[in-house]
Amino acid sequence: MVKEILLGDNPFIGVSHLAQEKARNELREVSAIEAKVEVIKAALEGGATGFTFSTHQTNLELLTYTAKHHSETLRKLNYYILVPYVQGYVRKANNSGTVGLVKTVLKEIVAKHPLDFVTSAITLNIDKLAGMFIAMELDPYLKTIPRQNVRAVLLHEVLTELIIAYDLADLLHELKEFIEKKLRTGFGLETRNIGQLKKFLEENSIKIAYIMTPLNPLGYQMAPSKEEAEKAIQELGDQGIKIIAINILASGAITIEKACEYLKQFKYSIYAVAYGTTKSHRAKENAVVLREYLS
Repeated sequence: MVKEILLGDNPFIGVSHLAQEKARNELREVSAIEAKVEVIKAALEGGATGFTFSTHQTNLELLTYTAKHHSETLRKLNYYILVPYVQGYVRKANNSGTVGLVKTVLKEIVAKHPLDFVTSAITLNIDKLAGMFIAMELDPYLKTIPRQNVRAVLLHEVLTELIIAYDLADLLHELKEFIEKKLRTGFGLETRNIGQLKKFLEENSIKIAYIMTPLNPLGYQMAPSKEEAEKAIQELGDQGIKIIAINILASGAITIEKACEYLKQFKYSIYAVAYGTTKSHRAKENAVVLREYLS
């Protein structure tokens, strides 16, 4: 049974996989942080229970503002954090080059974790350095939102695909242990190829708590195929992994009602569904419909 209805952050940061101009126009309409807070409040009124977001500076500003001016709203939400915000590092690499980016990141890690950095450098423990990098990314967010409301930290899909492509099982074990034991929260992965991820986890005997992946009737961003993705989602859900369905509207190509009719067949396999909008009325209406169909 679906336990969580989540508001997603993509429209807040101007991300739309099919309609970039539409996303930018909507972003300008909600450029005031207060307007975004109203969207969150409306989602809560409709029955949403959480917020899933990436470590983008815009989200930190939103959460900091909400903590200061609407602390009760902040306390009502559960949080699912995607880390790192990869596009931000791509832009930094374009500006300063890859070497410059690496130097900047290492300096930031040293400033925050000097002793751990020295130990990792001496022992050449690159996997542990990755954990410190994740901690550095998360630190300002974990200081802002209610710590007990953080349900999971999930690796961004780009990092997930790199781990699979280069068979970095040891790195995944290190990051999983770091997030579960040091941060004391659930660990998960975001992917657009759940079939490939399922195979990787099984081959390396890795068990994780959460997987975030697209699920919609068009098969949009579902790989290796719609049918194989659906089968993997049901099998992983039956194993107890908490599946968070995203892109349920296929970037606006289908209605919320059509999406719900499709999702009903998975409601005993998925744990949460996420949707995004910049409109308060839509935030409430979509949450109501999702709750009625899936809970």
